[in-house]
Amino acid sequence: MNEQRYPLLEELHVLRTSALCSIRDRAFDLLPLYYEGYSDGIVSGCCLQTEKDTIAVLPGIVRYGGFMYFLRESMMAAYEPTEEYRMLKLKFGMAEESENFLLRTVRLEISDDMNVKGDEMELCRFKLKSGAVLRTKYVDFFDRVTEFDTVDTVSCPYAAVGRSTLLPEIVAAFARDAMEYELDTLDQIFCLAALQNFSISYDQISSYLQRRLQMEAQEWDNRGLYDGLCTVLREIQGGSRREIRSARRGRREVFVD
Repeated sequence: MNEQRYPLLEELHVLRTSALCSIRDRAFDLLPLYYEGYSDGIVSGCCLQTEKDTIAVLPGIVRYGGFMYFLRESMMAAYEPTEEYRMLKLKFGMAEESENFLLRTVRLEISDDMNVKGDEMELCRFKLKSGAVLRTKYVDFFDRVTEFDTVDTVSCPYAAVGRSTLLPEIVAAFARDAMEYELDTLDQIFCLAALQNFSISYDQISSYLQRRLQMEAQEWDNRGLYDGLCTVLREIQGGSRREIRSARRGRREVFVD
């Protein structure tokens, strides 16, 4: 028999140990159960903001080693121009147990080492020129990997079933740019799914690329997925049916070469 116990927190009730244990179990076990079978990566939030000499990771949730890390406050790191690629990483400490707590730490680090070790997770990479400021606003989908002065989040893992995938904002950016053009059915289905503000799994993206580019099945990393989407977008933009947006006339037109 499976029992579901809900503590009654009412005035003048004695809060017993069993009730405290029930609160603990529900608070700390529910989210890991919900994300059972997911890969490590960003679960929610953790958006990046930049200022003149600092980069901040906003509050969010990260899954690492099967454990959910709640980043309740923004974390900041100072950056400086080196004109060489550097990487912003989350670095996870070993679990430490005391009499009353199990402590897990995570800190933010900017490193010249472009390799990701077992206790690290990449958030972004960048190459900054002297006198420039890092930017997180992009002109278009291709601009996300501009070499200098640009926060590149393509390789940041997003938690998904089975294995990590691209950040939802990246796939949505592809869809927004692609939707400016006349699309076939396959492109429309993929783009509409990407614009629903949910993560698109690795299998969904790779299957789309294989069908769209008529390729055999292969293994991709995040950067390979992004490069594949760039190839598709260039094909869409270079097709015979040109851009369909017509803001001045307030209506849509399709031009055929």
